[in-house]
Amino acid sequence: MDSASNELVFAVVGHAGSGTSFIAQQLESLLKQIAIGDERFDVIMLKARDVITDWAAARGKLLSPASNRPSLQQVKTFQDYGDEMRAEDLAAIARALTLKIRAQRASRTQQSITIGKAIIPDGKPRAYILDSLRHPEEVRFLRQLYGQAFVLIGVVCEEERRITRIGVKYSDGGRVAAKEFMERDANAKPPNGQHVADAFHLADYFLDNTADRVKGNVPNPDWLVVENLSRLVKIVSHSDLVRPTVSETAMHHAYSAQMQSACLSKQVGAAVVDANGNVVATGTNEVPKAGGGVYGESFERSTHDARCAYFREQDERFCRNTRTQNEIINELLATFKELLKDIKEIRELSDERTKQLAVQLRKTRIGGLLEFSRAVHAEMDALLSAARKGVSLVGTRLFVTTFPCHYCARHIIAAGVDEVQYIEPYPKSQALNLHRDAIDVEQSDWEPPSRILANFDPRSKEKKEAKVLFRPFSGVAPQLYKRAFMKNRELKNKDTGEMSVQTPEWGTPWHLSKRSPAELEAELSTEVTNHA
Repeated sequence: MDSASNELVFAVVGHAGSGTSFIAQQLESLLKQIAIGDERFDVIMLKARDVITDWAAARGKLLSPASNRPSLQQVKTFQDYGDEMRAEDLAAIARALTLKIRAQRASRTQQSITIGKAIIPDGKPRAYILDSLRHPEEVRFLRQLYGQAFVLIGVVCEEERRITRIGVKYSDGGRVAAKEFMERDANAKPPNGQHVADAFHLADYFLDNTADRVKGNVPNPDWLVVENLSRLVKIVSHSDLVRPTVSETAMHHAYSAQMQSACLSKQVGAAVVDANGNVVATGTNEVPKAGGGVYGESFERSTHDARCAYFREQDERFCRNTRTQNEIINELLATFKELLKDIKEIRELSDERTKQLAVQLRKTRIGGLLEFSRAVHAEMDALLSAARKGVSLVGTRLFVTTFPCHYCARHIIAAGVDEVQYIEPYPKSQALNLHRDAIDVEQSDWEPPSRILANFDPRSKEKKEAKVLFRPFSGVAPQLYKRAFMKNRELKNKDTGEMSVQTPEWGTPWHLSKRSPAELEAELSTEVTNHA
């Protein structure tokens, strides 16, 4: 273990208004209380905002001075400069943060910085916190560079709460301005813009920051940020034994199920959990097959596989939903040109311009039509799988990797499911707009519908409305599940039997070598040559 760096790199990502900086500060405070052996963590906070400021200053670009209550316009300037940085390299901000890590390590280990020369960690516990990432390429760059020593925290917060917080924080943060700002932050049109929505679902740990810290001038019991962050710190530092929650195990099953899908559009997985926490069914978005279920689930040896990725129609393999959408768009354009043929500009539209219009129409709600997909959605596959087994769905919980569409939402409600948890948002879904009477997104005062209906008293004057809770998943992400919970060290003293989390005898899933693979190869080649 002498080769272990004992360094960890944390980063936070979250949609505008979710409170990423606050979470980073809470993490910093918690890490400073943790020790590996006799040494406490040396914690260094690094901000993407500072990296952008340095970049702008080096190019003589202007930035507004800091104020007690900043404006959205000031933040948009940072967004513009961040976009410019990513124009030539999508990972530019992550690269700059990496150089700051290198500089901080050199300062703390008293090593001089020489271009091309590694700054070797000294083995002391050290954690770098990056606040905050806004693009998936930044995540991929850091994960590739730091491997399993990199931990990304996704900060969850309900949309209305984020709008309110933006209005309080920024002097010009009205509702319309806040929503425009949030939309650009989540999914900007240019590829070098901010794409928080795509970076968010790459997180290793999800943390819900929807509840306010204080409620009515007293601490809010629903605010569990410190408790949940402490759990992550225990997992990473091995300061205590932590096991998965029912929700984490269920989402891990859903994540595994999605990988069965051969859908050309998207992979989605779902898992149903009963009242006792048992996974009773899983599902994936896939084409249904006669006899029940979907293709890809059977152990039967058969060359027949009618999924879109394998099934040929007129010697083509294609997505039926996308093709039908295009047919509708072309039909609309043809009808439009026929009805307005008396207008010269319309009559003389070139084929190239017509194709451009078709592409633009695909970006409207027409491109969100789902009616023509051959696949059963993951949620429906899971519900139907449970039904085939004769399992009642009343009082169950559904875990799905992506927010349910409105088609699935109506069946989830009708099936008697109490609660839905999801990771990725799905902007095309109209579930909340169409079923506000039956869906709730506020967890604080929510009560499971199965419990309300079981205790229903028609004589009571106080009748609570039953609603299915749709909420973001929080906890250990599926991709971190194995690394977080796999036993990789002794947990007891072998002689006395007393519980004691031991230091591993060899590398762990969190192990990061002080030296790069290339440096180790070079050293090994020298040793082999000397012994030849």
